[in-house]
Amino acid sequence: MTQTVGLIGVGAMGQALLHRLHLAGHQVQVYDINQTQMDLAQESGAIPKASAIEAASDVDHIHLFVRSDQDFLDVTLGPDGILTKPGIKKNAVLYLHGTVLPETTQKIGAEALKQGIRPLDAPITAVPRVVHAGNATFLIGGEDDTAKTAETHLAGLGKAVYHFGALGSGNAAKIVKNLINANERIALSEALNIAEASGLDVKQFMEMALSADGGSTSARWEKAFNMDGNHPVPRPASNMLNKDIHLAAKFAKILGLDTPMTQGASDTAAKWVAGWEKDKL
Repeated sequence: MTQTVGLIGVGAMGQALLHRLHLAGHQVQVYDINQTQMDLAQESGAIPKASAIEAASDVDHIHLFVRSDQDFLDVTLGPDGILTKPGIKKNAVLYLHGTVLPETTQKIGAEALKQGIRPLDAPITAVPRVVHAGNATFLIGGEDDTAKTAETHLAGLGKAVYHFGALGSGNAAKIVKNLINANERIALSEALNIAEASGLDVKQFMEMALSADGGSTSARWEKAFNMDGNHPVPRPASNMLNKDIHLAAKFAKILGLDTPMTQGASDTAAKWVAGWEKDKL
């Protein structure tokens, strides 16, 4: 069903979401502090508005796509914030799409609920081109009835919607997901520095690694952890954690490299192995 929805923030991610909203048949009224982005949005068929509250007024779905915690607080609770002005419909769903702290969402959500507005954290695990292609995954947190309404709306914009629980739980899921990605990149950087310093051809090494790799631990996490209720317990791994990681840490030191993640991983592995040995007694 065609609806008019609000979208505040039409940077790269916002423009991609705007594209999906248009494909879903919605009219979209938009606002951004950047006039260039506003012009691009208007060229693609959006309805430009002069302020954030105008973009958020008289619609059932309001998407906020700004960058930082402070940006979200400013656009909602600041002097010109949408929750400080009249205009938002009762029972409108307010989607907070950024990667921000749960407490930021909860602070905004508390004020929204006072006004009869339904808040939802809905960060997206995708880059703009993935969102544009309709392959975004939405991680949402909020009340069950709000989530059900949102799932119907978001299903037309991406490939999957996961409701994790109360307000802020979607933020928590996104932060932890990004932590995995960041740690993998930092760990790989350290590993490649070790490879380079030891005289290996880095490109050849990566060709070998990709050929020999059994997939990321995230993709086969159930083989790496046992679940104790909701707590993941690392499974014993023969040589990798009780020997090989320590060799890597020692080798990095011999090469004179600064590899804090590798050294930390060695320390953590030692604690895991000590725990496994204790359990055998």
